[in-house]
Amino acid sequence: RREEATSMMNRWNMTASRARRAATALVASHRSGARRIAHLTPRRAKRMPFALYGSVFPPAGPSAWVFAQRAAASFFSTEPASGKKCEATGEMVPPGSDHQHFRDTKHDHPLNIQKTWQNPTQNHVWTDEEIDERMKEFPQHTPVTFSDKVMYFLVKDVLYHGFNRLTGFDRTNPTARSCEWRLIILESVAGCPGMVAAGMRHFRSLRTLHRDHGWIHTLLEEAENERMHLLVCITMFKTGPVTRTVVIVGQYFIVAFLMLTYIINPKALHRFVGYLEECATQTYADLVKCVRTPGTHLYNDWKDLKAPQIAKNYWRMKDDAMWVDVLRNLFADETNHRDVNHTFADMKGDDPNPYVKKHLADAAKAWRKDGKK
Repeated sequence: RREEATSMMNRWNMTASRARRAATALVASHRSGARRIAHLTPRRAKRMPFALYGSVFPPAGPSAWVFAQRAAASFFSTEPASGKKCEATGEMVPPGSDHQHFRDTKHDHPLNIQKTWQNPTQNHVWTDEEIDERMKEFPQHTPVTFSDKVMYFLVKDVLYHGFNRLTGFDRTNPTARSCEWRLIILESVAGCPGMVAAGMRHFRSLRTLHRDHGWIHTLLEEAENERMHLLVCITMFKTGPVTRTVVIVGQYFIVAFLMLTYIINPKALHRFVGYLEECATQTYADLVKCVRTPGTHLYNDWKDLKAPQIAKNYWRMKDDAMWVDVLRNLFADETNHRDVNHTFADMKGDDPNPYVKKHLADAAKAWRKDGKK
């Protein structure tokens, strides 16, 4: 028994040493967590819950350096994930990952919910006729006030043209690579204003003990819609370490700018988003035109791309939908955000939200469709 106890303590010491070395290798990306793991002693480790102990100190496995390499590779991977395909989103899921909307298990859901992805918040489902009607004209708001002119200059002259030069984006004939990077960056930024504005109005309603008059719901719907745009794009295109770094750094700056702007002048923020969406609608319209024009880069690279399953589920598209059909729905969503934010910029902060009835109509339409199924 004494020999068995001695052997067990030796194994604990070896695994603890391995974990400390692995934590040191990962300290650059997980500084706080790695510091706690690196200072664990075998005595403290024995008092940890078994599940946590097993995840931090694996009884057998690769060396600490290999462990660190694998962790870093999984975070900065630029290749498509290997493994099985998620039935809900169409994404490739690594083995053993819980990246799916529902975990893969043979047991039934405790609430008897069917294990298929469904949008928990109902978005507007566009018809081809609605999209065609919106693609006929591109209304542009003319700046009137001083804040309007500042936001117009910031978006149209600085951000739009500057980002075009940075990414090498050519409106007449863009390359597929420039469009992929552009869509991921822009959609990651576009999901911020709605959430910031909704959060600010939410806390103000709690602070002042007054109603919000329905604005929060529309702003949250906008943020969720833009996030879904991003999920659709990253399902189609790869994201490398440079892209992820730009997204993270950009989010810090844009959120700080949006919060400060909304505190000082909420109308200016909505006008900023309205101008931003004007550029987005023009971009998506140009992409649709290029994909359907023989001889262009996008025609050669994107004309045969199928729509991802997550897009089919979200916009209730046909099974044979193509990627260009997804771009048309993205365009239509952006036109809606353009109109909503320009409208909010012209309203007083305590005016009732005119889009509440539209949300109710979309929900009722979705319920009728689900009922027929």
